[in-house]
Amino acid sequence: MTSLFHYKKMSFIFIRIGVIYIRKGDYMGKEEIIELIDEDIVDKAVFYDHQHLPAQISNAMYLYGNNNDFEIIAFIDASAQSDGSLGMIMTAQGAYFCFKEPQSFRFGDIEQLSLVWQKEHHSFYARIQTTGKTYVFKNSFLNLENFVKALAQITEKKIDFVMDPYEKVVYFVPLVLADMEDDVYEDLDLGAEEHQQINDIYHELEMIGKLPESDQQDELRALCRYVLDFFERFGLESEEIDALMQAQDFFDQKSAQEDQQLEGAKKWFDEMSESYRQGNTEMYDQLKSAMNSLGIDEEALKNMSPQEVDEYVRQMCKKFGISQSLFEKMKDRFGR
Repeated sequence: MTSLFHYKKMSFIFIRIGVIYIRKGDYMGKEEIIELIDEDIVDKAVFYDHQHLPAQISNAMYLYGNNNDFEIIAFIDASAQSDGSLGMIMTAQGAYFCFKEPQSFRFGDIEQLSLVWQKEHHSFYARIQTTGKTYVFKNSFLNLENFVKALAQITEKKIDFVMDPYEKVVYFVPLVLADMEDDVYEDLDLGAEEHQQINDIYHELEMIGKLPESDQQDELRALCRYVLDFFERFGLESEEIDALMQAQDFFDQKSAQEDQQLEGAKKWFDEMSESYRQGNTEMYDQLKSAMNSLGIDEEALKNMSPQEVDEYVRQMCKKFGISQSLFEKMKDRFGR
């Protein structure tokens, strides 16, 4: 395919004989795009494919279409009167739409596709960044998740799921497991053992959800690594798994930062201990002063059992935002 056009700096799209040429010489035929655009991309609107365009398409073309781009693949009518005044026209080149005001973008101009999580609504809104503008879709006419997934397939762009990495684990793991059970992935043969592992993961998620929020993060970090290894055994690929890999990248970076913090603390502790042995108590006095200012009673600690000290330090870590994983690393490094 790429041998047809090998210009590395190609920044525009060619339209020839119903074929869309995306940047870098990749292209997708009209028939392929038609396969990706169906009623799944709409929610509270009416979908029409290219073979069943309604009469109101003429009004839509007049209000927000492009008479030089009339190779229509699909039409979405979001108007209450079914007159085409609100909606979207999709062609082999891009999309022309009016949900508030007329706008358009070309597939070849898309640089980034994002689904942004709205925790309060428990839903995504879509953000489409092109070479000249960023479009935000928050309407209920489109199924925004399926709409962006279709655009991702057309443009061969990965979707950036903008949400807290811990929320990604809670949200996407059940989706992948459900797809595995529903045979969404090709050539996937699950036996009794695999089905049991899937049930175990569901159960683990349920148990994590019952923990205090402050205790959930480390469990979700561990679960993310486990499920990615589990999915990799089957060679699974999907946007949902890509989102989990994004979360794992964040967790790996966080773990590396914790290791670096811990190494710095251990180095300081060793220097303080050596200075104290040599009769220099300056660093030790600084530590005691810092403990006092934080409300840590050294004498009270002396009279606590190991279990009480463990719980006391755990509560102090929560108070000052130290993660459970870093706390466990500190215990392993400095002794229990």
